[in-house]
Amino acid sequence: MTRPLILPLLGLTCLLAAPPAATAAGRDPDWPCAQILVPTLSPGQIWAGDPIEGKEGAWRDVPGLEPVLKQALDRSSDADRTEAAIDRFADSLGARRNETLTLLFAGAFDALNRERGETIAAIQRYARQQHALLDRIAEGLTRLRELPQNSPEAEALLADIAWQRRILDERRRYQSAMCDQPVQLEQRLGLLARAIAAHLD
Repeated sequence: MTRPLILPLLGLTCLLAAPPAATAAGRDPDWPCAQILVPTLSPGQIWAGDPIEGKEGAWRDVPGLEPVLKQALDRSSDADRTEAAIDRFADSLGARRNETLTLLFAGAFDALNRERGETIAAIQRYARQQHALLDRIAEGLTRLRELPQNSPEAEALLADIAWQRRILDERRRYQSAMCDQPVQLEQRLGLLARAIAAHLD
């Protein structure tokens, strides 16, 4: 058996045995991101206009609003193009300008807040899967200590542990990008709130 490989794996187990900082601080152990977990956003945090509660789907009844909303939700569209689309739409509105703009923001907030919630749930699933992998590695190392050196079972177990460690490390490379996704959605929502509110009377 290639016993030197056990040393870094044992080091990993020691790290796993220590409670993560987030857990020690009372934060959700299934939240691996540096950002504080806020499960859902409140429109009052970013919107200075009229309340939007209960108006989430009302945009469907407003002619011409759907294309603007789609443009607003398209994250591949840069800020200038999005703001220009909102400017054109706002300039076309008449007496019910504030009401219509409020519905535009309500639709955007509903869609992006739901997408953000789905993203957070995906990150939490990822974290639970990581914990499960770590537990399997720890269990494997415990079992490895009980097996005779150079036995076929020990060799197979060591190979399995090494494979699980590679999977763990590969998945960790995506963690930063995953954690950025809720932030990007919040930034998009903030952009839309400012661009729409700029046209309120």
